Order: sequence, then C-alpha cells, then structure tokens
Amino acid sequence: MPEAELKSEIRTFLKQRKVLVLCTCRNNIPRATPMDFYIDKKAPPEEFTIYIAPAPGRKVQNIKENPIVSIGIYTPMDTGKIQGMQITATGKDRLIFLEKGDEGFDQAQKIVRGRRKLILKVIPEKIELLDYDFIQRGYSRLQWLELK
Repeated sequence: MPEAELKSEIRTFLKQRKVLVLCTCRNNIPRATPMDFYIDKKAPPEEFTIYIAPAPGRKVQNIKENPIVSIGIYTPMDTGKIQGMQITATGKDRLIFLEKGDEGFDQAQKIVRGRRKLILKVIPEKIELLDYDFIQRGYSRLQWLELK
C-alpha cells in the first residue's frame, strides 16, 4: 500500500476507536491494561501521537523502569471485521510522562478532555495495521509503518 494511503488508514482507524490495551513489562512480568486513549484530531495526517491518562500504579512504574510498550487496538469480532493495530514505542523520548508545569501538559490536558494529574504521551516508532478488507483492494492484509 502506498505510504500516504497507509497513513490515512491509520489515522482513520485511530479516530474511530477509544480503547487500547497497554502492555508493559518489568522483571519479566508482563502487564496488559485496557485504557481509554486520545489523539489530537486536529493534528496533521502524519501525526500518530497517542495520549493516555494513567492512574498511578504498576503500569506507570513499569514504563519508568523499562520504557518499552506495546499497544493493541482492535475491532470487536462481532462487527464482522478482522482489524487490529499493534503499536510499538521504546525509550523515554517516545514515552513521555507529563505533569502539571511540564511543557506540553496544558495542550495534552485539552486533548484528553479532563482534569488529569498525569498524562502519558506515546510517540509510536512502528505501527502495524491488520485489515482483511485490504486484500479486496489488492494489498496484503498486514501493513506496517516505521516512524522516525
């Protein structure tokens, strides 16, 4: 699939969903946490930053100690569609915790729509999009985008 078309598909997929599964790991013990997520719907089409408002807990500690996450987002099977997205982000430059007073916190607060004490800004490095409908358009069902 051409990159511009894939980016459009990714944006559309993200805009139409609200829940993800955030996967973290510490001391070889994985943790998967379902959470609401937000994107800046006014951002340019090549912008895929995800905002999550986590409550303090193991997932936050896991990321601080092991800054590697995997995110899963999917379409429920009862829709008749087979669609899912896998996002990978690693490093403290892609997994940014924002608190009041931090640069970017006020803008992130507007995106997550609410009064949050902590916001996790996730800048993806790889996005994999699975959609069996792509086959009908002559593409592989699995597409991926590597981001800088």
